[in-house]
Amino acid sequence: MGIFKDIKRYFKKRTLLKNQLDHYIPNYNNYNPLNKTIVFISRSMLTPDKDSGSNRLKEIIISFIEQGYNSIICTENAYISDKYINYFSDLGAIVYIESNQYKNYFEFLKAVPKIDYVWYYGPNTLKDNFYKIAKILPNSKSIYDMVDIHFLRYQRVIQLEPTRISHKTKYKKYFEIETKLSQKTDYIITISDIEKEVMAKYVDPNKLITISNIHYPKIKIEDTLPFEKRKDILFIGSSHTPNIDAIYYLYNEIMPLVWKKIPDLKVNIIGSVNNEVKEIEHPNFAFLGYVENIDDSFISNKFMIAPLRYGAGVKGKVGQAFEYYLPVITSSIGAEGMHLTHNKNALIEDTKEGFAESIIELYTNKNLWLKLQNNSEESLHPFSKEILKKTLIKLNQSNNGTHYFT
Repeated sequence: MGIFKDIKRYFKKRTLLKNQLDHYIPNYNNYNPLNKTIVFISRSMLTPDKDSGSNRLKEIIISFIEQGYNSIICTENAYISDKYINYFSDLGAIVYIESNQYKNYFEFLKAVPKIDYVWYYGPNTLKDNFYKIAKILPNSKSIYDMVDIHFLRYQRVIQLEPTRISHKTKYKKYFEIETKLSQKTDYIITISDIEKEVMAKYVDPNKLITISNIHYPKIKIEDTLPFEKRKDILFIGSSHTPNIDAIYYLYNEIMPLVWKKIPDLKVNIIGSVNNEVKEIEHPNFAFLGYVENIDDSFISNKFMIAPLRYGAGVKGKVGQAFEYYLPVITSSIGAEGMHLTHNKNALIEDTKEGFAESIIELYTNKNLWLKLQNNSEESLHPFSKEILKKTLIKLNQSNNGTHYFT
């Protein structure tokens, strides 16, 4: 199947390039050799309006641009017709596109006068690119962005589904990348201090830097709808397997308990998880798919739910809810790395009975709802742009000969 995919990709590329009028790399004319340069390598083009990982990296790229870096994004099969190419070039990034100028982005990077950092986004990107890039850019510092610890995620799902061979295979694959190959990089970015502690068991702790999600209020609290004018509850999730599991857990085990008390309570589900869940049909389970403007959903629903049973990293959907002063019910996995206190910043429940009771309570208890809403902005403090900027400044200083942690 791999050969056929390569052939199909080849003919697609040839057709697209034949019809492509502009073969220049967007914003490369703005490259300044006097400024530092960072290259972001990703397996696919970032889609910040569709997944929290892309949104996080977008904020990191913006911060580097604001600090004067030449910021270059390289992905495979990126064409000028892709709307995200224009999105990131409008932000000021240099975005590699397939063209007649260069055979691939490796050839392009050889032509860039000076590259200080190479940022590898995720374990598969590191595995596919590290040795090739290290060969052509031996003097560049390498940064491995874990996004989350993948082997930890599979370690947890094995506990739920111990007979699935595929989980064990992926655990071994990612353990090898994340604990062995990662040691060859100069810096390793963890998503939380919790995952930093986990990785310190396997790699040099001095290489570890925490850069979490970046969140900030998107509206003013006075512009939100009051408790009485809201209805329904919200779930957001991509086709990521922990989200799929959470949907089935919600539908099969939690909501039947809720519907006994509130039979007309509706769950609105946003995101590509609908592409993987086909057999659920219920009038109170609305799969909305991709929604371009989700502001209204955050303003009109009563609260967000994230009943995750496994996973790793910091959950962007939870932080996103706080950006809109929307209360949250989640699990310990969903709250991990978020610095949340139960019954203050969110309701945190790990049993189906506890989760269902919390949904019923928060849907009907205005005082509890207001307490959680009023603490939303406090919940965002660890994820501010200011903290990100300070971290990147330290990283910049470390490459000038100052140790990162001094």
